[in-house]
Amino acid sequence: MKGTDRVLFNTAITYAKAIVTSIVSLYATRLILNSLGAADFGIYNVVGGMIAMLSFLNAAMTTSTQRYLSYSLGTGSFDKVKTIFGNSIIIHFFLALIVVILIEVVGVYLIKKQLVIAPEKVQTALWILHFLAISTFFTIITVPYNAVINAHENMTFLAVLGIVEAFLKLVVAFSLSFFVDNRLFFYGLLIMLCTIFRITIKCIYSKKKYEECNTKVLKSYEPKEIKELTSFASWNLFGTLCALGRNQGVSVILNLFYTTIVNAAYGIASQINSQLMFFSQTLMSALRPQIMKSEGAKNRSRMIKLALTANKLSFFLFTLFAIPLFFEMPLVLKFWLKDVPNYSVEFCRAIILLTMMNQINMGLMSAVQAIGEIKVYQIVAGSVQLLTLPLGFVVLKLGYEPYSIILISFGLEVISTVFRMFYFKYLTGFSVKTYFISVIFTSFSCLFIILVVIWFFKTVLNLSGVYIIALHGLAFILYGIIIYFVGLSKDEKQVAKGFITKLKLKLKK
Repeated sequence: MKGTDRVLFNTAITYAKAIVTSIVSLYATRLILNSLGAADFGIYNVVGGMIAMLSFLNAAMTTSTQRYLSYSLGTGSFDKVKTIFGNSIIIHFFLALIVVILIEVVGVYLIKKQLVIAPEKVQTALWILHFLAISTFFTIITVPYNAVINAHENMTFLAVLGIVEAFLKLVVAFSLSFFVDNRLFFYGLLIMLCTIFRITIKCIYSKKKYEECNTKVLKSYEPKEIKELTSFASWNLFGTLCALGRNQGVSVILNLFYTTIVNAAYGIASQINSQLMFFSQTLMSALRPQIMKSEGAKNRSRMIKLALTANKLSFFLFTLFAIPLFFEMPLVLKFWLKDVPNYSVEFCRAIILLTMMNQINMGLMSAVQAIGEIKVYQIVAGSVQLLTLPLGFVVLKLGYEPYSIILISFGLEVISTVFRMFYFKYLTGFSVKTYFISVIFTSFSCLFIILVVIWFFKTVLNLSGVYIIALHGLAFILYGIIIYFVGLSKDEKQVAKGFITKLKLKLKK
């Protein structure tokens, strides 16, 4: 399968998997809540939430491992692939031990001394902590296997496994009704077993499918390789921590000046934003291995072309769904929540602007990771992100509206985008002017056209009710047409035409 066809196929299969698992998970959550009750369900989520905060560490290591595996596959050096895999296993084993010790020491202290949990439920909460710690240990040590599957772009297996796991959790949800006492304990135990089952299948499959997964770990040990992998992961971790610090820090600063109702509005905006980002993130999971393999194969021109295409497609996929939400946010929130906290609409709209600016850099970020020169990039981009906190504090101290802190972050994201363009030129020699015209100007031109059309019909014709739905439905189609004729380059149009042709043939068959 050609690289372009593989990207399109992997994107489609990942979307299909996400739709199925989302539906199954939503129904399973409903069953679990009914079986456990709000109190026990809350305990599981509180304990699970503490551990989820460590996921950023795992994400940084996963990105690092996948980058080196994809790059080495691109070079065609199989011995290098085996060495990276073996050393990654060593790194993740010790990382897993450290994380589990942290979970047990800090978690036990918080459950016994800090968290508000009914005395009769403390022992069960501790068992949940132990179950989640075991799951976390196995999840971390098998990250290299996951990275191998991603590097080989085998999204079909990951999709099937994800769907199987979702249905297993649905079975767990149904089975809770058969337990009379201590359902929370059995729920934690069964979820841990589901995780171990998924991990076991993934490891067995990887060992049978990919030769590098049968590497003798101790014989592949190389201090230089471990140092390089750890250094790359550390700078990835720095960038992830900066993003996490900004997002969590905003919540803290808002709490200094306003009531928790404002924090609720910010939380609602963050939830909507994470859902909107799903489509572009799925696209990047399919494109990222190709970007890194191209750089590994010394095909930088293809790597740059893929990165620029990823920038535009991420932006278009995000705005395609964000535009109607931006215009109709009051109605959407009223329908979803009924009682909408103050400032929710403003926070949601501000966060859409912030993420929109971030999305137009997604491919460029992957290109920098593919090249490997991420130290300066992460220091500058991460530090600019963190400036949101002191500047936001000053703005709120001066009496501006609470959502102003998100607008400050948007302005800083614009500055960060300028830095990224020039750093990209420094690494690749690609013209800043060409980048600006082909990516930034072209993308925002498409967005501007559709915004003018929607604004004109909403204000001049004063549409409401079913006519609003019809307007956004037509705008959705029109935006797709504008993207094709204005937003895509000649090569990108050829790819789109080829994909549509192949889709028609498959549908006929």
